[in-house]
This record gives sequence, structure tokens and C-alpha cells, in this order.
Amino acid sequence: MQRTRNYVCKNCLERGRNCDGNEPICNLCIRDGLFCSGPEPPIRTRSPAAPPWGPPEFTHTHNGPLKNASDIFRGVVSTIVSTPSWGSSNGNSNYSIRHNSPLMVRLTTPRTLALDPQIESNTLPFILGQYIRFVEKIAFRMPPPEVRNGIVVRLRSSVITFSVMSLGARIFQALIDNFDGTNWAIYANLTDRLYSHICSEANKVDDHSHLEWRLAGTIELAGFKFMTSNNAAGYELIQKTTPTFLRLAYQHPEIWTKRGMISLSQVMLYAKYEIFSFIWTDNIAAMVLGTSTFLPYDTTALANHSQFRMEWIWGCPEEFIVQCARINSSWSSEGEYNDWSQWKRIEKELVEWEPIPESSTDSRDAIARLAVQESWRHAMLIYLYMAICGVNSADPRVDASVNQITKLVRTVKHTDSFDRHLFVPYLIASAEPALDMNLNGP
Repeated sequence: MQRTRNYVCKNCLERGRNCDGNEPICNLCIRDGLFCSGPEPPIRTRSPAAPPWGPPEFTHTHNGPLKNASDIFRGVVSTIVSTPSWGSSNGNSNYSIRHNSPLMVRLTTPRTLALDPQIESNTLPFILGQYIRFVEKIAFRMPPPEVRNGIVVRLRSSVITFSVMSLGARIFQALIDNFDGTNWAIYANLTDRLYSHICSEANKVDDHSHLEWRLAGTIELAGFKFMTSNNAAGYELIQKTTPTFLRLAYQHPEIWTKRGMISLSQVMLYAKYEIFSFIWTDNIAAMVLGTSTFLPYDTTALANHSQFRMEWIWGCPEEFIVQCARINSSWSSEGEYNDWSQWKRIEKELVEWEPIPESSTDSRDAIARLAVQESWRHAMLIYLYMAICGVNSADPRVDASVNQITKLVRTVKHTDSFDRHLFVPYLIASAEPALDMNLNGP
């Protein structure tokens, strides 16, 4: 049962709206997809029996072909940061998220957040519908069947997640329906306000579930900043997430090595999705932006491919994420691991990697997915040669991979849905002189 307060929230007051005074979030803010800025709304921290959740990806979907590198770079990080982590799929790979309308879903998952009946009937279907709509638009492969329930469980898990997802649903709707006509500064401001609220609650509760919600929510908000503001704002927010990430990681001793480093293979083995989402973002952003990772990671072992299975949303094979972390580690160590055997081993594994065969009724989509994965392979090879070997963009090996990525991009012509997954490889291929400058200096 929601309680009525004798004040109005600041959002409603500023907008001249008649606030209904419900706690923990007023109905008007929820219906408008806004963070309720009332005085100290309580954060409830009971943990549901829910699959892990990571934040959704969002990127500007466009109808034209890939543009030049400078155009892509303006929004490229939003294509790699804050990707969904709903958990591995053990169900039918042919399951379609389209089989059921959001309005027909029975929301029977455990609750931790009491909702007004009107919100139950109106707002939840809207948020669920926008998230599913967005997933369908950006997924690399068919989403696993547990995605829908994962969205609902996360939506109910806490005020933090409910507020973030309410804002996210509005952003997804604007991205798909009205990208050019949207005033993104409004959403950037709302993102800042919601992040400030999360920070104000940071020291009040420190249990495992709350840390997971806070990490996932903040990474998601960082993604919103990448999209609605700029790369610097999003990157800064990811950096500010590092203490929360470490506090959560400390609660999982099984993922730490004796050297006091987080093992990427153990994170994947134990399916720590929120933790891996941060590591993924940290390493891919370091590659794209030419920076060091926020933390060092142990990359001495590879996880079993079947333990994690997140390629359906990322497009980048999991093995390449590990290789990216290895390259980042070698580059950041300034020669500690920069020997011949190190880079030759990475090169050998990249060259010999083979995609897992897939059964698909659409041969064009299957070819497009292979093209995306091959593009990622060549992007990693370019990064390897330039970051570890210290060669420049004129090196024949770099030039060969650049040409291969260009050819692969041209083969994906029948659909826009794979453009998003080609952004990073295409950026690396198109901007290798700038990458050379970032990695090796003028």
C-alpha cells in the first residue's frame, strides 16, 4: 500500500503539475517517464529471486549506410557501453520475443516494489514494451526466452531500477520514433539528477542486491549520457562507477586471483553479469578511446564458451573480449608483458578462431552475422599490431585487416540491423591514423 505525503515532488512543482503525493514515486513522474525528485524517497532493498540484469544498449538507429569515421565516432561509445546482460540462454534458440504482446504478459514474478494499480496496468506495459521493442531492434541474434521475465523482475526490484527503466523507456521511444526531433538536453539533465539521487543513497545501504542495482543502474545511466550528451560525460560517469564495482566484486572472492586481480575467466565462469558488464565497457572503451582501463584484470585463462553466451546481444565474440583485455593489459604495462611470445600467442588465437555454426532460416542474416564477427576479428588484429607491436597504420598487416573490414562492411547491405554491430570495427578501420597517434604518440 502506498502512503500519501503532504508535499509535492519538485518535478511536479517545476512543471506546474498536480502531484498525487504517492510514495515512493509519484504516479505523474512514473507516467511521464521522469525521476521523482521528492524529498528523500525511500530505497527498498529486499532481493527478489531474479536472474542477473545488466543495462540495455542504446544507439542511434539510422537508415543509411555507415558514415565516415568522424560521424561514427561522435556516438560510437554508446554502441558499446551499457549492454544488456539478462543471463545465459538454455531455452529454444528459435524462440521469438515477438510471440507475446507486452499487454498479454502475466506479471507474476516476485515483487519488492508495491505499485499503484493504475501504474500496474498502464506504466508497466509501456516500459516493458519499449524495452522489448529496443531489444528486438539491436539484438545480434534471437533473444533468449528469459529476457522478457528478466525485464519484469528487474523493473520490480527496487526504486533505483524502476526509476532508471522509466527514464530508459522514454529514451528508447525517442531514439526509435523521433531521434532528430528530440531535445536530448532534457534527458541528459534527468540522467544527471537521477545519478545524484543514487549517489545520495550510496552510503545508506551496502548489501549485495543494492550494490548490483546501483552498478547496473549507473552503467545504464552512463549509457544515457553517451547518447544524450557526449563521450566525455559518459566516460566520466563510467569512471565514477569504479568504487561501486569494486565493492560488489569484493563480495565474490571466487573471482579474485592470489595476485589481487579480478579474473575475467572466473567472472565469465560464474556468470557475474553486472561485473562483466563493467569490465566489457572498461576494455572496449579503452580500445576505442585509446585510454588505459580503470583497473587491471587477470587474463591468463579463457573461460568455457558455453558458460556465458552473451553474443546474442553484443555481436562481439566472447573470446575477442578476453583478447582485448589482454592487449589492454600488455599496452598498459609498458613492456612488462610486451615480448614476442605474448603478442604471437594472441595473434595465433585470433587467426585460428572459428565461429560456432548456426542454423538459420535466413541465409542473408547468417552471412551478415559472420561478417560482423570477422570484422571484430580484424579490428582486434589491428589493435594488437598497433598497440603491442608498435607498428603504424602503414604496416602491411594493418592495411590487410583494414581492407578486409571494408569489404565485410560492404557485404551487409540488406538490413540496417547489423550496422550497430559494425560500428566499432568500422571505426578502428577508418580511424587507424588517429589510433596510431593515441597509442604511439606524435
